[in-house]
Amino acid sequence: MPAPRRLTADTLPAATPVAAAAPAARRGAAGAAYEWLRSAILSGALPPLAPLSENEVAARLGVSRTPVREAIIRLEGEGLLVVRPQVGTTVAPIDLDAVADGQFLREAVECRAVALAAARGGPADARDLRANLREQARAVARNDQAAFIALDDRMHQQLVAMGGRPNVWHAVEDVKAQLDRVRFLSLEDPHWLASIHAQHEAIVRHVIAGDADAAASAMSRHLRAVFASVDAIARGRPEYFRGVPALPERPAATRRTLRPPTRRTP
Repeated sequence: MPAPRRLTADTLPAATPVAAAAPAARRGAAGAAYEWLRSAILSGALPPLAPLSENEVAARLGVSRTPVREAIIRLEGEGLLVVRPQVGTTVAPIDLDAVADGQFLREAVECRAVALAAARGGPADARDLRANLREQARAVARNDQAAFIALDDRMHQQLVAMGGRPNVWHAVEDVKAQLDRVRFLSLEDPHWLASIHAQHEAIVRHVIAGDADAAASAMSRHLRAVFASVDAIARGRPEYFRGVPALPERPAATRRTLRPPTRRTP
């Protein structure tokens, strides 16, 4: 197994110096350090098992070690970093139990949401969804993973809002950190990027057509694709993962409680 690449001030992802962006409070610097480190971990710029140095992160961000240490403690509590006193800090492996938990919650919420969206959506929603898919296609064409992920999240958030529960998206965001790590790693494969875009097209097509059951089924298949991603990544980098997730039992389309009220004609 190859050793994780040592991260230095030169190889860490670029960032705007926190001291320049928010020079006032240490609390602000700690928050900015936390956001930057968390983003780097979720995107795979800081991959699982990568060693992390407080000094190097502080140098990159232009802050003292204290706010970096505060950010590291917070990220350790979220399961994204492993701190071993007298040994060092590393990026945590991806927790497959947390991946399964996040997938379970997303399927429960988003399959219900798209079923409701299929009943409630109107012409403006359809235009927005189609425009998002066109932007996704352009991101696929240039293999822009970061842009695609942002558009992916925006589409899912809109579908939840169309289902009449926009605030529920905050609960989804709270549990999808480990899922996002898998998403970014899987999207390094351009074929997988195109496959996810095709899944999005199917979901949107059924929502716009007002077919609640088909939309829920398409969303279920889409959200379960994360398990195939784990398998593909683990074949090359098994050390990136910890735990074995339980596979879901059956597709959401078999749960008839997902059927919403009959769609109203605009």
